[in-house]
Amino acid sequence: MSENSIGDRNDTAAGTAPEIDPILRAKYLDYCSARISEVFLSLTDERTYQLMEEAAREAELSVGSLSFQGMMRLVTRKLQESVPLPDMETWVAEYVENPGRYDPFLLGLWKTAVPSEEDRPLEEQ
Repeated sequence: MSENSIGDRNDTAAGTAPEIDPILRAKYLDYCSARISEVFLSLTDERTYQLMEEAAREAELSVGSLSFQGMMRLVTRKLQESVPLPDMETWVAEYVENPGRYDPFLLGLWKTAVPSEEDRPLEEQ
């Protein structure tokens, strides 16, 4: 899930990317992280290794040359391709309509991704 694949598409009518509230953007990324983490943690060790091997082959990498972190990045990228996640605009619209549908799934990471009121410049408050 790259930044470009998460809501940075151009608005074809205006020719610019739509503005999304930074808190909603952070909550969306938190939600996506939570979903990927949930699937990752449900995998058996054997399945995790199979996914890592598949991803390494696709990236033309040697499994033996990868660090543990490198292997986990490959598995995470592989899961991002298979876990159904809404695009940001759809998620934001659904979240605004019914936050209770998504709030239980947020990890709280969004709170550290958005500056607090006292950290924001006065002109933004």
